[in-house]
Amino acid sequence: MELYLHENQIELKKFYTCVNIIRGDCDLYNIDNGELIFSFKKNVISKEHYDLDEKIITYASSYSNNRGDAAGITNIKDLQKGMEHWKNHPVEVIDKHGNPLPEDHQQTTSFIKMKNGEINKRKRSNQAMSNSIGGYDKSNVYPCRLTNWTKKNIEQYKSLFPLSKCISDLYFSYVPDKWLYQYEKYSKSPKEFVIPETNFSTLTINRDWRTAAHKDRGDCKEGLTAFTVKELDNFEGGELCFPNYDIGIDIREGDLLLFDPHVTHCNNKLTKNGRVSFVFYLREKLDKCEG
Repeated sequence: MELYLHENQIELKKFYTCVNIIRGDCDLYNIDNGELIFSFKKNVISKEHYDLDEKIITYASSYSNNRGDAAGITNIKDLQKGMEHWKNHPVEVIDKHGNPLPEDHQQTTSFIKMKNGEINKRKRSNQAMSNSIGGYDKSNVYPCRLTNWTKKNIEQYKSLFPLSKCISDLYFSYVPDKWLYQYEKYSKSPKEFVIPETNFSTLTINRDWRTAAHKDRGDCKEGLTAFTVKELDNFEGGELCFPNYDIGIDIREGDLLLFDPHVTHCNNKLTKNGRVSFVFYLREKLDKCEG
């Protein structure tokens, strides 16, 4: 099925629920410019590709506080996730001067005050079971690198390679023009920072996480993001939502979604947990790194 729809304007940082749910093969295009928004394919990844090292799932289940807009507007409840029983945990969202932020603030990263009165010196987003694996390009703080977890868990990282290659090969078969553009940038990137035999450098893994409306930063501008899930249980809800088009995709194990990460997206609410998602992409500036 092919759909051609007009884009609506949706605010970032907010949570939205898409009503129209897609459960079969579908390609969506922006009717105004003809650009591909997503291509969804059912049951194209075989079960054995999801046979990953258990440490991958454990890592997916750990919290991080650097997810920005995707984690939504900062609030104490979500800043405390995973720390509820700690003796010292966040108790107040503040500005850099230590003043409480108003209830209607719109910040997705904030300074926080801890229970013991200490002010955290680094801005944080809401806690989320979301972490990155693989290569990263240079930032204002860090050089080009493998993520810290990746460097410490190389063999576990390698257990992702068969799934990565399978998804990259499928990406080429369905959207070869985007794949080739991405591969040109991939082929100029240092080999130690990319996933072998693919056109990806990085993946983000999320467990039972509902994202707010956001656009991904740092992904290959003319490429696509590839998305699949592993079912730890028969989860319900959590459809990947494109709120500008009011369409959600019910992605199950074995399915593949290729989409433009610079189009606003989020998730519907999960009503039953058991979902680990894998988001494969190429960092935009990785080809500028030195090997």
